[in-house]
Amino acid sequence: MDFTLLGTDPRYMYLKRRLELDGHRLTPDSPNQIAPPSWRQGVPYYKDEIYVIENAALTAEGALELLMRRSNRGLAGMEVLVTGAGRIGSFLAGMLSALGAHVTVAARSEAARAAARARGCQAVDITQIPDIFDGVINTVPAPILHGDYGGALCIDVASAPGGWATDAPVLKAPGLPGLYAPKAAADVMAEAIYRVMEEKDHG
Repeated sequence: MDFTLLGTDPRYMYLKRRLELDGHRLTPDSPNQIAPPSWRQGVPYYKDEIYVIENAALTAEGALELLMRRSNRGLAGMEVLVTGAGRIGSFLAGMLSALGAHVTVAARSEAARAAARARGCQAVDITQIPDIFDGVINTVPAPILHGDYGGALCIDVASAPGGWATDAPVLKAPGLPGLYAPKAAADVMAEAIYRVMEEKDHG
């Protein structure tokens, strides 16, 4: 099968190799176009449920690595706010808790807050976030955060427009899977492409 890669993506070097090893061809004019997820065009691998889960797990790992590398303290006992209780936020809260951080999850839904508490985290309404943390990691693509929360290391993994409504020293980190683990992210992408193409052929 022929594929065309559109745009640039850190995963493409590994994706190209994977596709070619699997017997596929990369051409400049194939109808099977592959683009970064934000483009929302071409082969819709980004809608594949398995892709969404595996990509979220890689995003959470990348955010955790970034927090560990950029922080001036260890994770054990660190007060960390995770905004958003979707897949990325849930994976991230679980990873942080397992490493000894004191995690607060901010979510709009009472059910999501209950789930966070059941996993051993603190939980607050997203409109009632306390003022001071050691680290803040946002996963919500909406301006809900204000300031730097007492000098916290602030990391934004959400897509545009990001999570901060005010100017603050925020480390913007969208597209983490391709930056943190490009080969693994390319494999996840390739498998999703194959599943989507198979469904298309059998549809």
